[in-house]
Amino acid sequence: MRLPAVAIATGLLAACAGTKPRSAQKFVASESDFADIAAMSLKFVERTAPVSIIVLPANADLRVRAALKRLRPVISPDKVPGSDTYKLPAGYFVLEAFEIDADGIATFEGQLGLVRKVPEPPATDDCGIRFSIPFALEGNDWASHTLKKSVCWPKREWWPVDEAASARSR
Repeated sequence: MRLPAVAIATGLLAACAGTKPRSAQKFVASESDFADIAAMSLKFVERTAPVSIIVLPANADLRVRAALKRLRPVISPDKVPGSDTYKLPAGYFVLEAFEIDADGIATFEGQLGLVRKVPEPPATDDCGIRFSIPFALEGNDWASHTLKKSVCWPKREWWPVDEAASARSR
């Protein structure tokens, strides 16, 4: 017996009407959630500069490691090449946080090299470019409405040419 297409479509609509979006259910993060957020975050970061290597701590969540490993080569912090001039080479991204909580809120944070070494105090280290990207589950999709990108370098004090430098800056 063949059912008319209208009856099948009506049955499918009735079945779907009873389902809730993921954000309304008890939330459990999946590997695909980590993969989606990793891919979107890397696209945000690469608007600034390309990422060639991702640096992950040894204790990184296995889902985080798997998601990022599919996108770029992954190394541990002790494998970052040393240099007299740089703490972190260009193209290296150090992941500092990648978490998804039980409320469907995610955080992706890290530092993009080039990070220069700076002389001993009073100067402070260059910090490269830091990214903080929050996500929230909206229906069945991840959304990020903000992106924080910060750059820092050694503090410099400026004073007018016709005045002497302050004692602090000498």
